[in-house]
Amino acid sequence: MIIAEKIAKQYAGKSALCGLDLTVRKGAVLGFIGPNGAGKSTAMRILCGIMPPSSGHVTVDGFSMKTDPCSAKERIGYLPENAPLYSGMNVLAFLRFCSEMRGLAGKKRELAVERVMEICRLDEVRYEETDALSKGYRRRTCLAQALLHHPDNLVLDEPTDGLDPDQKREIRSLIEDLKAETAVIVSTHILEEVDAVCDRVLAIRHGEKVFDGTTAEFRALAPDSNRIELTITGGNPVPLLSFPGAEEIPGSAAGEERTIFFPAGNGSREELLARIMNKIPETGCQVISCRLPEIRLSEIFAKTVKDA
Repeated sequence: MIIAEKIAKQYAGKSALCGLDLTVRKGAVLGFIGPNGAGKSTAMRILCGIMPPSSGHVTVDGFSMKTDPCSAKERIGYLPENAPLYSGMNVLAFLRFCSEMRGLAGKKRELAVERVMEICRLDEVRYEETDALSKGYRRRTCLAQALLHHPDNLVLDEPTDGLDPDQKREIRSLIEDLKAETAVIVSTHILEEVDAVCDRVLAIRHGEKVFDGTTAEFRALAPDSNRIELTITGGNPVPLLSFPGAEEIPGSAAGEERTIFFPAGNGSREELLARIMNKIPETGCQVISCRLPEIRLSEIFAKTVKDA
């Protein structure tokens, strides 16, 4: 579990991060989002102990990043932005070197290296120089080093940035597999990542938190995010209007098409739709169309982050 309490960072008198709180427990994936320059990478570096906060405190599985940094860092795997690698090494040598930095040696080292090579599908490039790797393989190699020591916590900064669609799916599938035994933070500007792998969303702007909640709560911020639009003709729509909040937009004459809006509130649109369909036979209405408005994460992002 990673806990950050009121972490802040100033550079030359300018605030990059302003009293940020977050908690991520094992089995959860937190999507950390915000526009460029919002303070995401600064927060990631503070959480991993790469830079100290100007104020505030970070603990990892109960170990303080300030008073016991070695114990705290041992429990974190970190994938930095841009996947930095040592030049002049092949993939196998690089992972062996990273294993030794993690205190692994002999058989434990070799088992750890082979395990992460299999997880990240690196076997076919094990003897290739890191400088010669494609961006996708560089990303996978850097992710592999973050997994060598079986960390209980993962901090991934833009894990799928620059990858092709197949590579993105592989990384997302890997995160899904890892989260059962790991607390995961994914910093990203790719909004589809939020839907694909995250349980919770933390959004920041100018170093300040503007949203913290479940992915479903984040999606619910979109206009028309929890509404059903039913277009019908004929019959008697009165039973449908008995649903709480139902609003009819009538046609210009009796018997013409009309649309009824049904708000789902805090419930499920799918459950509400089933109840509506069960009601249709007693109305004698014919259903022309039923629409569940598409939820665009870009609209939510603009509303909660860019326009906050």
